[in-house]
Amino acid sequence: MRHDVEFRTEDGTLLRGYLHAGEDPAPGIVMCHGFSGVKEQIDHYAAVFATAGYSVLVYDHRGFGDSDGTPRLEVDPYRQIADWRDAISFAASRPEFDPTGGFGIWGSSFAGGLAIVIAACEPRVSCVVAQIPHVRGPRNSRQMFSTQEREQLLPLIAKDREARLAGAAPATIPVFTSDRTALCALPPAMPADFIAETERNYPTWRNEVTLRSVAHLMEWDSAGWLVNLAPKPLLMIVGARDQCTFAEIQCEAFELAAGPKRLVVHPGGHFDTYTDHFVQTSREAREWYRAHLPVSTGSAREPAAAV
Repeated sequence: MRHDVEFRTEDGTLLRGYLHAGEDPAPGIVMCHGFSGVKEQIDHYAAVFATAGYSVLVYDHRGFGDSDGTPRLEVDPYRQIADWRDAISFAASRPEFDPTGGFGIWGSSFAGGLAIVIAACEPRVSCVVAQIPHVRGPRNSRQMFSTQEREQLLPLIAKDREARLAGAAPATIPVFTSDRTALCALPPAMPADFIAETERNYPTWRNEVTLRSVAHLMEWDSAGWLVNLAPKPLLMIVGARDQCTFAEIQCEAFELAAGPKRLVVHPGGHFDTYTDHFVQTSREAREWYRAHLPVSTGSAREPAAAV
């Protein structure tokens, strides 16, 4: 069964999500969406894990989707890490979760990098899946943005920082654009029908983030935490043709991790991961949890239903 839930972070911000759970306590997985995403875009993964017998919490980051939080549409890795740890605390307080063996976490794209950091430093986490993770912001951004785009973006980011200090509202930028001459947070340009379909399928998603989100995207580097991950098991899932989080950067970072680990490379791109390669990627993650965060025999359930 899937239920709507909400919980408050340590600073009082109300976050909202879905809880997939059966009648009895089960090992738990806490999941987070990527850069500008919303929980509905990854809920099909949560349903797979729930069907395998896990209790699963998936929620919107602060400022996104149904969650509260200001400024809206701001990707702040420091806040998001703190919130994720509060989400684990919330799950630990719920009767649907059995925290005896620790929690599994699952993050994709920008949240894949956050999942690595949390797994390395959060003692309640025992197993991690990092899907198409953003691991080396400075290097990744130099491949994702052209020199011309960086020369345009960096002064805008600096100007926005000064304006916000003076009391101005945060400046924003489109996440995607179909105009090859326009700036956006996640180049290259995407087909207009891709953007329209995303807006249609996910009504709480917005094709917009703050400029400071782009600064965090460029600066954030989670790869250094991989050396501290052992002995926790890591599954990293990579898209060979990823143009947002580049495969070679992820694969090099993967080598830093000691302890149990597995690297899965599918042949598609970044966004193909959630669609064309969903069956493979969800199966790999499910089996990783089964191996390292096992559920009791007979705990598998019928496919989760929304209520």
